[in-house]
Amino acid sequence: MRPRSEREMVFIRYQHVERIDADEAEGLLDGVCHIFPKMDGSNMCAYTEDGKVCTMSRNKEIQPPEPFAVFIEGNENVRRFLTDFPGLRLYGEWMVPHTVRSYRPDVWNRWFVFDVTAEDPDAVYAWGDGNELRCGGRFYIPYEEYAPVLDAYGIEYIPPLAILDHPDLKELERIADTENTWMVADGAGCGEGVVVKRYGFVNKFGRTNWAKVLNRSFCVFKVVSRGNRSEERRDGTSTEHEMALRYVTQDLVDKEYARIMENAETRKVVPGQLLGTVWHCVVTECMWDAVKRYKSPTVDFKQLRRECELRTKMLRPEVFGLRGLEVLE
Repeated sequence: MRPRSEREMVFIRYQHVERIDADEAEGLLDGVCHIFPKMDGSNMCAYTEDGKVCTMSRNKEIQPPEPFAVFIEGNENVRRFLTDFPGLRLYGEWMVPHTVRSYRPDVWNRWFVFDVTAEDPDAVYAWGDGNELRCGGRFYIPYEEYAPVLDAYGIEYIPPLAILDHPDLKELERIADTENTWMVADGAGCGEGVVVKRYGFVNKFGRTNWAKVLNRSFCVFKVVSRGNRSEERRDGTSTEHEMALRYVTQDLVDKEYARIMENAETRKVVPGQLLGTVWHCVVTECMWDAVKRYKSPTVDFKQLRRECELRTKMLRPEVFGLRGLEVLE
């Protein structure tokens, strides 16, 4: 790795967490895996650059008055860690309300680290009373190695729900559906799902990727809440929602699914392709009927596309890594 002064790009985007059945996650379960709660907040990062503590969201660098940047500016524990460990980056979940609102009241506006990465994979850091943290040629530092250091600095982090050797999907689904209660209010069920990590894993594309398994109830709630958003705004009805219900049928989605499968070299349907072909069918085959049926309506095509995509996901959830979604008429 080149010295920091010679590098032009310091923005390191956090990886996309893949679906457990994605090609990028193939082989992930073939070893000892750490199963972490998947928190429904905002992905934020803190790091240093030329001795200055910096903050970033998933997509850009941020500064005060952004709330997370203000939080880090006033957090002496994080700032001390970053000063003592230059080149390490802390990625964590900044807990602000999104879809899941069943967390404990004290969870909001807190930041929980979920990954520690090393810009210099060969760096060695001394800490505490004669301790060392060795990056050992790795980008992702394993949980067992970074957790004691974060404890010593008083930095909060997400602990694993389980550590399993060669877990199978059913076990992961069970944990996501029944055991992911970390930071969830008593009696409020489980969180969003779980993230599966295997430190040292490199996929067939030469990349390290983690994968997710979503809680079934979260999948249903998210689709229902998003699908009904326009209805709530329009006193219980919307032309776009009604059109999606009428034209995005099980027969249409299954027909396009089968057509894609016939022509796919990998015999696997790409989620975006199914969404695009169903939307194309709605626009090219159904609009004349819609004009007559709904008496030349004013249609928000951006909203209509969103409704059609949600409907497609509900009718073929397995393509999108979802499980057991109900078809709501």
